Amino acid sequence: MSRIKQRFFIACLGLALAVALFTGVFAVMGWGSLLRDAGSAVIYPFQWIGSKIGNGISGFFSYLADLDDLQAELESVRAENQALKNQLIDAEILADENAWLYHYLSIKEEHGDYALCAASVISSSSASGEGGDFATELTLNRGSSSGVETGMPVITPSGLVGVVVEVSLHHCRVMTLLDTSVSVGAVTTRATENGLCEGDYSVLHMGQAILKNLPEEADVQVGDIVVTSGRGSVYPYGIPIGRVTEVTANAFVRTTEAAVEPFTDFSELTQVVILTDYTHYVDGYENTQGDRP
Repeated sequence: MSRIKQRFFIACLGLALAVALFTGVFAVMGWGSLLRDAGSAVIYPFQWIGSKIGNGISGFFSYLADLDDLQAELESVRAENQALKNQLIDAEILADENAWLYHYLSIKEEHGDYALCAASVISSSSASGEGGDFATELTLNRGSSSGVETGMPVITPSGLVGVVVEVSLHHCRVMTLLDTSVSVGAVTTRATENGLCEGDYSVLHMGQAILKNLPEEADVQVGDIVVTSGRGSVYPYGIPIGRVTEVTANAFVRTTEAAVEPFTDFSELTQVVILTDYTHYVDGYENTQGDRP
């Protein structure tokens, strides 16, 4: 055994003997309780620290357990919230579908001579303007397999949309009233002034069309309602087009022109109706040459 180990062993042995002797003396003299109190006083701080550390560790693990419970409860609330949102969306979709069905049936009831084909808009080409994006071209989910042909009018419960210009087996392409290639025979309902309602770049950014070829002295006022006249052998008489918002004189050709705001919202088209057949009228009178040419 090395000298350092011997010294350490002797020191420990001496300390143990001193403690034993000290304790024995205090016990013989009747001071045992004092020694216990003194020992308790010395040991108490360590006991207190140990207790606090133990409580802290216990509290930490309890906090972790509570945190897990809170996380699980939060996930449950989120799932319930999402389920309620899905139910609300489903309810809104159902309400929209019911509203559309109601309008569709109303069209059939009001126009017994119309043969209708309901269609959904699957894509569109739009022109951006002050009021939003206004569709000038649509692709619908109906084609020749549904009896659709080029030249058939397209409407909504609000009014005219445009005309079918191209057909495939299950799809068709429609140019709307706002496109510059579309021209519709139109008449005002108040003074029965006839003209052509066409898409025009000057008002396209406002989602409007122009009623052209009106006589210079035409009685047209802001607020007048414009409908299809039936002239031109494409559109039946009486389909609402829109309302006059401005009247101007064209001095170059000595005619009157009117800006028309369509009743159909071309920025939010999702459902339309194709007129596959109808009795052809001109200015409210049945065309004696037959039905839709």
